Amino acid sequence: MKSCSFTARWNEALLDENYQKWQRSPRSVSPDWAAFFEGFELGTTRVEKNGAPAALSDVDEQRVLQTKVDLVIHTYRTLGHSVAKLDPLLSEPLPQQDRADFALESFGLRASDLEKEVSSHLFRASKKFQLRELILVLERIYCASIGTEFMHIQDARQRNWISARLELEQEKEETAVASYLYSSILRTLYRAEAFEHFLHTNYVGHKRFSLEGAESLLVSLQALMGACEGYNIQQAVLGMTHRGRLNILANLLHKPLETIFDEFSHNVLPQTVENSGDVKYHLGYRTTWKSQAGHEVQIHLVANPSHLEAVGPVVQGKTRALQHALGNSQDKKRVLAVLIHGDAAFAAQGVVAEMFNLSQLPGYQVEGTIHVIVNNQIGFTTLPSDARSSRCCTDVAKMVEAPVFHVNGDDPLAVHAITKTALEFRQNFGKDVVVDIVCFRRHGHNEADEPTFTQPGLYKRIKSHPLLSDILLKKAEELGIIEGRKATTWKVKETERLEAAFAQSKTRADHSHSEKSGIDGSAAMTIAQSSYSHKPVQTAIGSDMLDKIMQVLTAVPGDFHVLPKVRRMLLERRQQIWQAKGPYDWGIAEALAFGSLLLEKVPVRLSGQDSQRGTFSHRHSVLHDEVTCERYIPLNHLSPYQARFCVYNSPLSEYAVLGFDYGFSLECPSMLCLWEAQFGDFANGAQIVIDQFISSSEAKWRRQSSIVMLLPASPGGISKAT
Repeated sequence: MKSCSFTARWNEALLDENYQKWQRSPRSVSPDWAAFFEGFELGTTRVEKNGAPAALSDVDEQRVLQTKVDLVIHTYRTLGHSVAKLDPLLSEPLPQQDRADFALESFGLRASDLEKEVSSHLFRASKKFQLRELILVLERIYCASIGTEFMHIQDARQRNWISARLELEQEKEETAVASYLYSSILRTLYRAEAFEHFLHTNYVGHKRFSLEGAESLLVSLQALMGACEGYNIQQAVLGMTHRGRLNILANLLHKPLETIFDEFSHNVLPQTVENSGDVKYHLGYRTTWKSQAGHEVQIHLVANPSHLEAVGPVVQGKTRALQHALGNSQDKKRVLAVLIHGDAAFAAQGVVAEMFNLSQLPGYQVEGTIHVIVNNQIGFTTLPSDARSSRCCTDVAKMVEAPVFHVNGDDPLAVHAITKTALEFRQNFGKDVVVDIVCFRRHGHNEADEPTFTQPGLYKRIKSHPLLSDILLKKAEELGIIEGRKATTWKVKETERLEAAFAQSKTRADHSHSEKSGIDGSAAMTIAQSSYSHKPVQTAIGSDMLDKIMQVLTAVPGDFHVLPKVRRMLLERRQQIWQAKGPYDWGIAEALAFGSLLLEKVPVRLSGQDSQRGTFSHRHSVLHDEVTCERYIPLNHLSPYQARFCVYNSPLSEYAVLGFDYGFSLECPSMLCLWEAQFGDFANGAQIVIDQFISSSEAKWRRQSSIVMLLPASPGGISKAT
C-alpha cells in the first residue's frame, strides 16, 4: 500500500487537504481517496431542524447511485467468470439463484435505476451510459465466451492492464473482425477435423488420443505463433501430453503426414537393445514456423513419457538454457515456454504447483510461461466432482497471482483473441498466464475406450453436438463473410491432401525416419557410435592453475567483512593445500574441480537445496558480508576470461527442480549441470525424472543428457560420509 493512501498512518492535515480537493473535484484525488470520501459522506446522516432525516440532494443521490455503480463494475470484474457461458455442452442459461450476486437488489438498485445515466472513473471515465446499457456491456465482457480471473492479483498495474485490455477490446464491433480471420480459423478447423476423421477411418482401433471436441487448441496455438512476430519471439519450447499431440504435430509443426502415417505401423526407432523407441504420441519434434509476413519461430516440441505434467519443468529448463545462450537479459523474452495441460492433471499433479513455485525464482524463472489447458471436463472416466476440491482446475495458478482466461472452446474467435492477450500480458509483465479452453472429448480416453459405460448422459449430449467448423461457418454465413460453397471446397482440399500423403506413405520403400522426426531438437548429444573413441583423455591440471584457484578461493576483498568462523575455514583450506596435507575433503576437491573447468571456459551450474552453503557446511560457495549482507562468489573472480559459475539454492522440491535442470542440460551439453539432493534418499522425490527421462531418454528418443546428480549421503544423512 502506498504511504500516502488513506489507510496509512493517520495524518489530519493530509486528510483535510484531500477532502477539500475531493469536494471541489472528485477526480482530483486518487480512486482510493475518492472511494473513502464517498463512503464517509454516505455514512453521515443529515437531519432537518426538527430532527427528521434530511432528504438527499440531487448531487447526493447521484453520488449514492455512483457508489452502487462502482460496486456493480467491481462485482463483474471479480465474479463475472463464475457465470460466464463457458461450457459448450450447456445451452440453457444459468438459473437465477446462481446469479444472485448480480441481481439489482444485491447492489441496492431498483428497476427504475436502469434508465438513469451513469458514468464511472472505474470504467471508461469519459463515457456516459444508461445503467441498463452498462450492465449489458459488462455482461458481454465478463460473462460471455470469456471469463477472466484477475482480481486476485495484488499488483494494481497488472489488474488495470487486464481490465483495460478486455474493456477496450469489447468496443470493437463483431462485424469489424476481418473476414480473413474467419477464413483462416475455419480452414484451421477443417485441417484439424479432417486429420482426425482420416485417422479414425484408416486406422480403426489405433490409439491416437484425438483432439476432437477440442479443436480450438490448434486455433490457440496458431494465434500464439502468429503473435510472436510482434515481439520478435524467435524460439518457442512446447510441452504437451498425448491429447491432440498428433494433430498438433501435423497441423502446427507440419511434421510430414507420410511419416505420421508410417508411425502407425512402425516404431520411430529400430527395435534394438540400444533403441527401444517410443509410441508416436510421445515423440518430440523441431521445426521452423513461418508467418505470412516471413517471421520465423523455431518450435521445439519436447519428447515426454506417459507421466502427466512431468515434461513441464523440462520445458522450462530447456527454455532457460536457450535464454541463457542469448546473454542479454533484455532478449530473454524472445524465447517462449508453452505448456499444454489437461484439466484433471493440472489440478491434481503436485509437480504443477512445484512449477509455479519455480516461476519467479532467480535460478529458474523464464520470463513467464503460457499455460494452455485442454479442459475437456473429465479425466479418463473421472468427473471434476471426484477429481478436485477447488472450483476450477486452474486455481493452483493463483498461488503466483497468474491471470486466468477461461474461454468457451466453441467460440474459436474468442480463443484466438484471448490467446493473443495472454501473450501480450506475458511480454509486458514476465509472468505466467493461463488460458483455460473449456471444451469436451468426443470419444473415450482413447479411441478403443467406451465412455458411455460411465457417462451415458454426457455422451448422449456429445453425440448430438455439431462440429466446431459447422458452428463457425453458420456464424460466418449469417454475417455474409463466407459462402458455404467456398467452405466446402476448402474442406475437400484437406481430405485430398491427406489421401495423397497416405498413398505416398504406402509406396515408400524406406521406412526409416530422420533424426528430426523422433527427437525434440535439443542441442544435446545424439547417439553417434561411429565417432566415439576409447582413447584416454588427459584430465590433470598443472600446479600453477591449482595454486591460482586456491588463492582466489581462500581470499576475500579487503572491504568484505567475512564471519570469523568462515575466515578460519578459508585459512585452514589454504594451509591444507599449500602444505600438501591430504587427503582433501569434498569441499576443497569440488571447488578445485569447478575452478579448473571455469578457467578452461566450461561454465558450471549447480542447483539444489541449500547448495550455496552445502547441507553439511562443506561448500561455502557464496560468502556473506556480516555487516552489509552483500554476497561474494569466489569462483566468479578467478580470471576476466573465465566461464561463469552459477549456484542456486532451490526450493524444497526434487521433482520439478531435477526436471528443470535436466531440461537445461539438454540445451547446454558443454556446461557442467549439477543437481544436488540434500540427502541421498531425497532423490526418491524425483524418481519419475530419473526413470522416464535421465535413464531412458537415450533408448526412447536418442537423447543424451550431461546432467550430473549429486547424492551426498545415505538415508537421513546418517553415515560416516557426513
